[in-house]
Amino acid sequence: MYSDQKTMPQLVGKVILLFCRLYLGGWMCVSGTSYWLAATGHAPIFPQPFGTLHASNELLVTMVHTHFFHIVKICEIVGGIFLITGCFVPLGLLMLLPVSFVVWYNAIVLNHRFDKVLTPYMGVGCLYMNLVLMVWYIKYYFPMMTFKPTIGRIGDWKKFPDIFRQDIA
Repeated sequence: MYSDQKTMPQLVGKVILLFCRLYLGGWMCVSGTSYWLAATGHAPIFPQPFGTLHASNELLVTMVHTHFFHIVKICEIVGGIFLITGCFVPLGLLMLLPVSFVVWYNAIVLNHRFDKVLTPYMGVGCLYMNLVLMVWYIKYYFPMMTFKPTIGRIGDWKKFPDIFRQDIA
């Protein structure tokens, strides 16, 4: 067997991770797009749920009234596009982590659905997929975990175009 050939478990693992990345990215894009369709007077893809219990409803309605939901939905679309295209995936996962956590917290804690913690629906699944994918992209987060970082310089911006020319193997 050649060293560049994948074993069956490795191949299955890659397929599962690819599915999770595309499914999470697609779900986030659809969720963000549906909100913006409704906000611009068009029919949404699906109606925005506003929680079944008071605390959940209060959180979501407040986010809409303060226009914070605009930021959340933009993050969903941009992060989703990153995951679907395979470009800037670690950044997309990092952007979507707070969104995924709030979706999970709302679904489980605020709606008192503790029995649904392991249920396979996107109210909880988005956080789990996000975390699993972040573990598999961990090597891209290690550079951010410098114990005593030094401040960069203005000239470091010149390195920005290099991000489009390289990839960590």
